[in-house]
Amino acid sequence: MLAATRRERIVDLVSARRSISSDELADQLAVSVETVRRDLTALHEGGQLTRVRGGAIHSEVRASSEPSFRDRTRIAVGEKNAIAEIAAQLAEGLSTIFIDIGTTSTAVARALVDSFAGTVITPSMRVAEVLGTSEDIDIFIPGGKIRAGDMSVSGSTACEFLESVNPDIAFLGTGGIDLDAGFTDFELQEIDIKRTVLRNSRRSFALADSSKFSVRAPFKVCDLSDLAGIITDPELPSAEQERYIANGVEVLNSNTASA
Repeated sequence: MLAATRRERIVDLVSARRSISSDELADQLAVSVETVRRDLTALHEGGQLTRVRGGAIHSEVRASSEPSFRDRTRIAVGEKNAIAEIAAQLAEGLSTIFIDIGTTSTAVARALVDSFAGTVITPSMRVAEVLGTSEDIDIFIPGGKIRAGDMSVSGSTACEFLESVNPDIAFLGTGGIDLDAGFTDFELQEIDIKRTVLRNSRRSFALADSSKFSVRAPFKVCDLSDLAGIITDPELPSAEQERYIANGVEVLNSNTASA
């Protein structure tokens, strides 16, 4: 298959799926992952799609919508696991933690399930399912409306419950991180959950893989100054990291974090 034909096929697949992993593209096109990565770089530079860690998303996704939970589980897997390990370090010795919804939050749950003993509050049924295998963890899920896919709980009932909870630390999923726009996300009905937790937690950290930096999702959660810090992966360019640090934002990854 000629490179031009292959790249047209990649654009078609991303347009149809909204997001797709490099591994899946390699399988469908019968080429190496390295070839796919070169194609994605060329297409990204041409504005035909947006390359992210582990794959690509439709160029409109960043601004207006979020890929499905299933698709997100295939993107930036290593980066999310690196974030989860740092979150697990920060949770050591604490008794009550909040874990938000999303694929990165689910990775945090997997990192904690064999090491944490205490109470976890979460609006994610997926997080609860992972942690439910441990006899050392007490899990509390607020009541409310369940969103399919992420299996997340939201609504006024959930917020009322969370008003009475004071976590030692909160790990919050993100849609985008930007110095001007702040911490943003895609689901309006879930913003109040995050804001309630931010008010009541001793420390709150945003979970954001490197592809989410300088990205604006539709709805603002808070200013970056309202966070204790951002946990990301080592793939964040050092110049980008320094730009945030210079503006007073703590950025943690495996190169900078300590227990």
